Amino acid sequence: MTVMSEARNSDEAPWSREELADSSLPQISAITDSLREVDAISRAFERRLGRVLTVNPTDLAAMEFLIQEGSLTPSELAVRLGVSTAASTLVVDRLVALGHVERHPHDRDRRKIVVVPSRASVNRAIDELLPVIHGIAGVAERMPPSERAVVERFLTDVIAVYRAAVEAPEAP
Repeated sequence: MTVMSEARNSDEAPWSREELADSSLPQISAITDSLREVDAISRAFERRLGRVLTVNPTDLAAMEFLIQEGSLTPSELAVRLGVSTAASTLVVDRLVALGHVERHPHDRDRRKIVVVPSRASVNRAIDELLPVIHGIAGVAERMPPSERAVVERFLTDVIAVYRAAVEAPEAP
């Protein structure tokens, strides 16, 4: 049994962060530390974007899906968000009330509606996103092609590790 699993099963004392140092976790390198910081700053940026747009994280995720994929039915949006259709309806209601999305008749099935992001909301989101997008593109463009290839390969491998973790069967 590892130190971490012994600590989890122990009723003697509450967990302490110091237990991590004694675990089998690899030592933090500058790369893993930087990846952790990119993740934290990315989440902070998403929270900032949510504040600017006055939406909660679920509503922001819905807006991201709508901007990236185009119009969706509330049911399709529910699937992407991993929520019930009733919860999706509440998300859409909030976004409509804030002027971020509009409901329109489905183009092929008049019994359905689709949710479409409003132009003003998309423009506001893009205004916030473009400096980051251009900044990151600039960083990549300034790299020599050989270094860019190394970074691309590294990031592809990191993405594969995360994808495998996301797609792994969940323990009961």
